[in-house]
Amino acid sequence: MEFMKYEGEWYVWILVIISVFSVLLMPKKNLTWVGIFITFGVSGHITWLSDSIVGGAIDLFDLAKKNSIELSDAFLISFVPPCISTIYVNFYTPQKKWAFALIFTLLSFVLEIGLVKFGYMENKNWETLYGIPVYFIFYRFFFPWFLGLLSKKKVKIDS
Repeated sequence: MEFMKYEGEWYVWILVIISVFSVLLMPKKNLTWVGIFITFGVSGHITWLSDSIVGGAIDLFDLAKKNSIELSDAFLISFVPPCISTIYVNFYTPQKKWAFALIFTLLSFVLEIGLVKFGYMENKNWETLYGIPVYFIFYRFFFPWFLGLLSKKKVKIDS
């Protein structure tokens, strides 16, 4: 197995390392460790599902210029979007919902532009701008709803 054999792969590994350390070291505001694991799992599942459909089945883009999943692809998809989502949910405040949605939409957009500019992601019938409404919907509507769901006690555990 070769390491760093794809154009722009260094950018992916830097994103993975920074995002994982950011989650591990961030002060816990809205989330406990359990909430972090749940948020990470849900957003990771959504990311894998959407990337598999849009990048694989519909074939709108390639990562590492291949139709197969490489180690760097797996780490990128498994860690970066879930970490960003977890940071968002952890620091989200309803009073600043529009600012949070816009800032995190912009952040996600810029990171995706980096994937394209550094050559790791190749758009086929996709434009990087298409992601903006998707990011915005998730940050403005889904994740605030999800935080509310996490905040309610849904399961009673007797000790």
